[in-house]
Amino acid sequence: MAFRFGAIALVVAAGAGFAMLSGRSEPVRDKTVMVRSDDAEMAAARRKARDTLPEFLALARAPRGGMSKFSVKVAVRDQGNVEYFWIIPFEQRNGSFSGRINNSPETVHNVKLGDRIDFAESEIVDWLYLDGTRLQGNFSACVLLKRVPRPEAEAAIKRFGMSCEL
Repeated sequence: MAFRFGAIALVVAAGAGFAMLSGRSEPVRDKTVMVRSDDAEMAAARRKARDTLPEFLALARAPRGGMSKFSVKVAVRDQGNVEYFWIIPFEQRNGSFSGRINNSPETVHNVKLGDRIDFAESEIVDWLYLDGTRLQGNFSACVLLKRVPRPEAEAAIKRFGMSCEL
């Protein structure tokens, strides 16, 4: 993968998880945020998502009452650019995954909103679902909320019933 100026930046579409939980059925264009690939907090969020992925996938296969909007986040690479997309809905079949891109691309040009993509479990970097009125997962958004003004972060956490620590 080629990177310019020796700096590696990753695009994280944080708001897509919020958009799909806001009661809107159609995908929306969200603001993307550039995050360095060596960002320690984002790496920790990805580890947490990966460590808890088996439990999430089990719930997605057999959700309990009130659980919905199961989504995963995966990277799409295009000529040295990396952009992360929420995939909803997604399907698990015989160890492979597929689903629809739920964000409009900003830095990659090889996919578009609504495209169906195939991916491996190892490519999942985050996950989320709605449990009644509480958002579960979306660890990458919790990292990004630490970087916005506290009142804005607190409002998002309250609105979506998130369990982020600021």
